[in-house]
Amino acid sequence: MRNVLLLVISYTYGLSVIGTGRILQVKLGKDVGFTRKIIHLFAGYSAFVVFWFNPDWAWLAIIIGCSFTFLLYLARSRGPLTPVFETMARDEERSRGSLAGPLYYATSLTILTTTCAFPATVPFYWIPASCLSMMFIGDGIAPIVGKRFGHHPYGTRGRTVEGSIGVLFGSYAGYCITILLAVFTSNTQILFIPQPVVFLLGVPLSIENAIIEGLTPSGYDNVTCPFITSGTMFFLVVLLS
Repeated sequence: MRNVLLLVISYTYGLSVIGTGRILQVKLGKDVGFTRKIIHLFAGYSAFVVFWFNPDWAWLAIIIGCSFTFLLYLARSRGPLTPVFETMARDEERSRGSLAGPLYYATSLTILTTTCAFPATVPFYWIPASCLSMMFIGDGIAPIVGKRFGHHPYGTRGRTVEGSIGVLFGSYAGYCITILLAVFTSNTQILFIPQPVVFLLGVPLSIENAIIEGLTPSGYDNVTCPFITSGTMFFLVVLLS
C-alpha cells in the first residue's frame, strides 16, 4: 500500500508542477521561458520516489518516467495536450510543432532511473539521481542568471560566463540536496565512500556539468549533462571505494 501511495504522490507532484506552469502563464501572464524553467527545475524530482520505494517495488519508477515521456511526446501544437505544449514550447519548437528539449529531459530521467529501479541496483540510485539534480537546477537557473546578469558572452550558442557560473553553483546545490535526501530520508541507499568525500566529489562534477552545458547545443544538454556526469561519478565512486 505504501508503494502505491508513493506512486500516486509522484504522479500528483509531477502533474501539479506542469499545471502550475500553465496557471502562471495563463493567469499571471508569465512567458514561456519562465514557465519552462519552473517545470525544468522541479518536475524531474517526481522520479526520486525510488529513494523511498521498497526495492522490490522500485520498478514503478519506470512507469512514472515512461508516462511523462509519453505525455511530452504527445504534447504538440495541435492535439489534446496543446496546453502542455504551449506552456513549454520555445520558438524553434513551435515551428516544428513538437517539444524537443523537454522530451530529451524526460527520456534521460527515465533511462537513468530505470538503471536503478531493480532490487540489486536501487542502492546506487543516488549516483544518477544527484547528476540528474545537477541538470535540473544547474541548467534550470542558467538562462535566468544569464539573462539578468550575463555581460560576457562566449561561443555561438548564446551562453554567458555569468550563466555558466550559475550552472556551476546550481549544480552543486542540486547535488547536495540529493545526497542529503539519500542519506537522511532513505534506508535503501549505500554511499560506499565516506560522506565528506561524497560532498567533495560534487565540486569537480559540478564544474564538469557547467562545462558540458556550455559546450552542448540547447536542448541536448538535457542528455549530455546527466549521462556524462553519471558516468564520471560512477567511475570515481568505484575508484575511491
